[in-house]
Amino acid sequence: MTEYFLKGERVALRPYREEDFEFIHQWVNDEKTTFYMFTGQRPTSLSTSRSIYKEQFESSLNVVFIVENIQTQTPIGMAGLYDINPTARKTEFRILLGKDRGRGLGTEATKLVTNYGFERLNMNRIFLGVTEENAGAVKAYKNAGYKVEGILKEDLYRNGKYYNSIRMAILAEER
Repeated sequence: MTEYFLKGERVALRPYREEDFEFIHQWVNDEKTTFYMFTGQRPTSLSTSRSIYKEQFESSLNVVFIVENIQTQTPIGMAGLYDINPTARKTEFRILLGKDRGRGLGTEATKLVTNYGFERLNMNRIFLGVTEENAGAVKAYKNAGYKVEGILKEDLYRNGKYYNSIRMAILAEER
């Protein structure tokens, strides 16, 4: 049975394992998974994926988890806090779901990581960026308590066109 670092009702967060890089490699090379993301603009080899994401998992500036579906006990994505600034007490939230999208699992993972940032890391502000047309993600972030702070016009070029990015955040006092 898997030991989890944080557990919700349907998803749990755990540290990465070496075998997770095969899943990550598939996710970052999957057009449906990365359609609205900067990630996935270039194909990556398994060794490149391993190198990039191992560095992110092991950086002292980040806390990144594998998101696992509790029912199936399989990895469905990764989520974490990046560029943690203990002086300013702020950090950036990022999530990538490679499986089981559209079922509320991303919202649950977002809430788990966000609460971790506030309750264990003493963050005051957690922010994120999302492509405006990614309606499912915007809804999930709003359901997790994030609020729109602004829009960056034509911020991301992908799929032959420019997309606006929405900047969202949540403050510790707003939970």
